[in-house]
Amino acid sequence: MKIRMTPGAVLMLAVLAAGRSVLLPATLLAAAFHEAGHLAAAKLLDIRLRLLELDTFGAKLYPVGTLPSYRAEGLLAAAGPAASLLLWVLTLPIGGVFADCLRLSTLSFALFNLMPISGFDGGRVLGALVAAIWGAPTAERVLEISSYLALLFLFSLSACMLLCYGQQLALGVLSASLFAQVFLPKRRKA
Repeated sequence: MKIRMTPGAVLMLAVLAAGRSVLLPATLLAAAFHEAGHLAAAKLLDIRLRLLELDTFGAKLYPVGTLPSYRAEGLLAAAGPAASLLLWVLTLPIGGVFADCLRLSTLSFALFNLMPISGFDGGRVLGALVAAIWGAPTAERVLEISSYLALLFLFSLSACMLLCYGQQLALGVLSASLFAQVFLPKRRKA
């Protein structure tokens, strides 16, 4: 399996590293554990992977060929948040600044990835479940609507926090960029 890092991932690492705190190692450990959940599920489901791409919003796994079933897609997608929640539970009895940062990062990874947004683990689980019951065209439509509503929620939350507290401009930028990534047409390579 090849590993590729996008410029956005490099930028995200630079921003985290600029803080010079325990946030960078805690976030990297939380992300690694999350992705290890996906990789373990792929191994258990006998899904061969051709690429692990690290981008601004996390990592994406690309299987060789298509996934064998909607069930496999759902299990593969759910494994990352499940691993994150497992790490969160395992660190509950541990004290200290690093453990606190790790718990926060881990829980953030789990909850953020469970949002029903296209390309996120929660969106993939929802899409696989709906496709298994009502078919792929219905799943695409449901996922489009759930993505729109979840991103609208994130953007509204960031606007409220910015207006009320003068904070969370980053959440607004994140939700706007996610909206663009999910809903704006992608340019086709010639």
